[in-house]
Amino acid sequence: MRFEVEKTPTFSLAQTLNCGQVFRFSEAGGVTVICAGEHRAEVRETPQSYLFECDDAAFFKKYLDFDTNYDIIQMKVQDKGLVSAAIEFGKGIHILRQSPEETVFSFLISQNNHIPRIKGIIERMCSALGKDMGGYHAFPETAAIADAGEEFFLSIGAGYRAPYLKRTADALSGVDLAAWGALPTDELRARLTALHGVGRKVADCVLLFGFNRFDVFPVDTWIRKVFAPVYGDMPAEKLSVKLVERYGELSGFVQQWLFYSKREEKNAAKG
Repeated sequence: MRFEVEKTPTFSLAQTLNCGQVFRFSEAGGVTVICAGEHRAEVRETPQSYLFECDDAAFFKKYLDFDTNYDIIQMKVQDKGLVSAAIEFGKGIHILRQSPEETVFSFLISQNNHIPRIKGIIERMCSALGKDMGGYHAFPETAAIADAGEEFFLSIGAGYRAPYLKRTADALSGVDLAAWGALPTDELRARLTALHGVGRKVADCVLLFGFNRFDVFPVDTWIRKVFAPVYGDMPAEKLSVKLVERYGELSGFVQQWLFYSKREEKNAAKG
């Protein structure tokens, strides 16, 4: 199945995939391969558009959030300062519509980890536990993750996160996580942080990327660096609350622009 998306100033596939919100993709030889759940797409970029070849066009149009008007969101949060500069740098970022289950397990793996290693662990998990889709594997069902056991996760390099994956999978087996989407944000966060290994930052990432709650502001090292001149060495959870008070219902969008611009600024300095 093929479809084409015309390029706009507010969508960049590279920025969307490389801003830390997702890990199941690869870029090589001018082709970007995206896997999500049971689905797979190959994307080629032309000067005017993105060409998709995939198993389900409707899924990927929703997944890449093409129905949201990012022009309006960007106009609403412009501040002629920090946020405006971050938007200008990363204005092509869309927040993906990911599944809650995939997001929970991916961000458990992401803790104190770096991107290539995260991607490797996730791919090994999918290859071993996910449904064979013919040429690639689906993200595993929660029951399959629970059945695998801690030793398996240690064997694929998960390290101290192995019991987090096992115990969280046990807790979520048979649970319809999508139904949690009806809960208020604070109550949903409480359910997530009750899972083994899920702290405030991981919970907020799951809220933002898995449930598309934009009234959250995940705080990590990069965000702390952004706001250190304003708030000093404020504890992460307190800073997160402060930033949601500041940016309101669009906090999640602001977080992604600021996170991406700060991290890439550091990477550029290294290069």
